[in-house]
Amino acid sequence: MFKFLKSDPVKKAKKHIEKALIEIEEGYPDYASTEYEKAARKFLEVEQTDFAVKYFREAAICSLEHDDHYRCSEMKIAAAECLLQEGRYDEAGNLYSESSDHLHREKKSKESNRSLGVAIVGYLAARNFNTATNLMRKAEKRIKETSSKKDPLYALAEVSVKILCEGIDIPTAQFEKVAKSVKPNEIERPLVDFLISSTRLALQTEIALEWAGAPQKEVNVKEPLEIELRYKCPSEVQIVDHRLTLSNSVIITKEPEYKQNPSKEESWLLQFKPVLSGSGSIGPLTVTLEGDKVLVNKHSNILEFSIARAPSRIALDVRPERVSCNLGEEAVLQVTILNEGDGPAENIELSVELSDGLELSLGIEEKSINFLGSGENVRFQAFVRAVGQGEELVTIKVLDGRSGDEVVKTSMVRVG
Repeated sequence: MFKFLKSDPVKKAKKHIEKALIEIEEGYPDYASTEYEKAARKFLEVEQTDFAVKYFREAAICSLEHDDHYRCSEMKIAAAECLLQEGRYDEAGNLYSESSDHLHREKKSKESNRSLGVAIVGYLAARNFNTATNLMRKAEKRIKETSSKKDPLYALAEVSVKILCEGIDIPTAQFEKVAKSVKPNEIERPLVDFLISSTRLALQTEIALEWAGAPQKEVNVKEPLEIELRYKCPSEVQIVDHRLTLSNSVIITKEPEYKQNPSKEESWLLQFKPVLSGSGSIGPLTVTLEGDKVLVNKHSNILEFSIARAPSRIALDVRPERVSCNLGEEAVLQVTILNEGDGPAENIELSVELSDGLELSLGIEEKSINFLGSGENVRFQAFVRAVGQGEELVTIKVLDGRSGDEVVKTSMVRVG
């Protein structure tokens, strides 16, 4: 019967906003900040989170105009907690980061440290791993400057970044010790519990790159490589993001689509091709695995190997295979040396051997070629004179100084 006497929280909030605007016009931003805060809390009563966040931020801006950085930080944390309750971790992380800056300005090192820790935890939970890593670098620098003691929440953020973002293997006992020391408030607890469970799973998850076949310490340029990626996780997960690191000497030629139903174990085949000789590496492969209330960001191992230059393959062609001439006349043979391999041939030695009834009428019996690139060829003519009758032989031998392979071709000269 007294329901009509109850005031509407939204109407009350609007009245506080009107009062805040009046205080701003009259030059009292500190009073305006208080009115905006009251409005925000009224919006919270009816679960209008976006309006609550908006007016907590307005309260923070007014506090800043009054040069009250500590209250500004409090209002931004209040706004961030509204976002945490809705699982909007990325937005909340941004506000916690800003509140940390205000507290740092006021030389509240311990509180600033804690806010920065919550910000990093929020970014990690939102899969914003790059921002979390960059913010941790900022936090490390700030810790060194102030020499303040690390807050347990900051310590959790620090060890989680090492595990999730940098792929560092941290002993499970060390992580559990840090996790147990954290004392989150009621609003922060779901976020912290989510990160702890995800990081714990990351420690138990295996991501591996393995040779599809016998392990190789040395491979050849342009020789296809097959690598198997596999993961194993205690919980059913699926890959939602990935990033592969390769050396400049290797390219990927075939990458599978990682779409699959959540599973505790899965594998794929990847194909690569070395394009430059020297050293090569594949990995680490960073994957984000997601499942029911599970987030795992994990780094694989690195496969390292040396890349030998592509092999050369010498082919020899002598035309014609049979030729006739009279005694005292010349026969001309067309000789072509071709490198059919993917790599260069070096220090090629060519020799011409004649049977007793022939002699060279032009040129020399031996010839050297310093270098012959892949797909290149060199041509020359062999002039032989018949000095005896019968079926005579011209034998051309080519030795590849790099591979040690020798190619031999023979032509017959019939002297009538």
